[in-house]
Amino acid sequence: MNRITNQMINNTMSYNLQRHQAEMDQIQNSLATGKNVNIPRDNPIATTNQMLYRTRLTEIDQFLSNINESRSKLDEVDTALQSTLRIFQRIRVLTVQGANGIYTSFELKEAIATEINQHLDEMVAIANTKGATGRSVFGGHQTGTEDKPNPFVPIYQTLTAGNQGDAMIGVEYRGNIGKMKREVAKGEYMDVSVPGNEVFWATNQILTANKDVAGYAAPTNQTIRIDGREINISAGDNLDIIIDKINYAGLSVRASKGGTNNLIMETTTPHQIWLEDMGSGTVLKDLGLINPNFPEPPNNIDPAVTIGGMSVFEMIIQLRDDLIRGDQELVGGRDLGLIDMGLENILKHLADMGATTNRIEELGKRTEYDKGNVLAMLSASEDIDYAETIMNFKWLESVHRYALAVGARSIMPTLMDFLR
Repeated sequence: MNRITNQMINNTMSYNLQRHQAEMDQIQNSLATGKNVNIPRDNPIATTNQMLYRTRLTEIDQFLSNINESRSKLDEVDTALQSTLRIFQRIRVLTVQGANGIYTSFELKEAIATEINQHLDEMVAIANTKGATGRSVFGGHQTGTEDKPNPFVPIYQTLTAGNQGDAMIGVEYRGNIGKMKREVAKGEYMDVSVPGNEVFWATNQILTANKDVAGYAAPTNQTIRIDGREINISAGDNLDIIIDKINYAGLSVRASKGGTNNLIMETTTPHQIWLEDMGSGTVLKDLGLINPNFPEPPNNIDPAVTIGGMSVFEMIIQLRDDLIRGDQELVGGRDLGLIDMGLENILKHLADMGATTNRIEELGKRTEYDKGNVLAMLSASEDIDYAETIMNFKWLESVHRYALAVGARSIMPTLMDFLR
């Protein structure tokens, strides 16, 4: 039989009281913070889940921020394209008026041509639009420098015909082909801009090299880049092999061989072709397409290359000049057809921006829904049930009081009490 002493009873009572106090302190902390895990050792598994939920919430919040920024940038592009569309529609009306033969020569040369000039200036201003961050909307990744603040640079010359004075005779694109991307979901990126050499182009571009390269063979392994897509050229590749590699690269560009064994490149969608020899490569220079003295794009096409196709600015300039000359046949035929082609390209990009915006809107709704789900799981994992917790606290408080009462009565008799 075990001998039970007063010391053993006291120790047991103290242990139980301290255990009750520790449990009451833990529940009291939970009631004060509203959380069922205050330190990791309270519940390691729940702590791990809560860390994962909070990490996911941080990701979702960043994606929502990216989605909102993407929506703003798409709105900037859409606003500029809508303005461009209105100008095109007005120019088309003027073109029809200039072609129908009911206006006098004075009206054609002075009124219509002058308004066309104003629309041309406004079109360049729209192409150089800067967004809320100060970056050019249509400049690609080109942020602008002191010597090149705008992606589109007009070229002026004094014109005496029609008393137009200094008039625009061309526009050079000095941006690049970069597209701003935003991560709108894990591993999912979306383009939120479009470079100006795609939007402000009226027709397909054709580059015809005037160089016979029948006996050409690449001297070394090299890499060329066309419209941002890298194509590997192996040592010994001739013109036919290079053409095949270009055509199977998945580009909106088709290459072919001309009658004089020269290289011809034509876009399949309206845009300006972007050509680069990577590193120390010389393939495109050797084939007669890139100017060896100015190899970096843009505007690096060899002067001997015959360039076909027009930007919207060149198209409008040609229309203005035909109106000034009073050539109604060209205005109503060639020029009106080119305007319709440019208008179609603008509408295409507007439709693309609209589809992207709709996708962004739906993605935003889905991301908000995901955030609600994660918040619900986090709440279920870390939040306490106040009613249940208060009930447990009251129950523990009652047990503690009973323990105190029982202990007080059990340790009260001592040897001195019996000696009295």
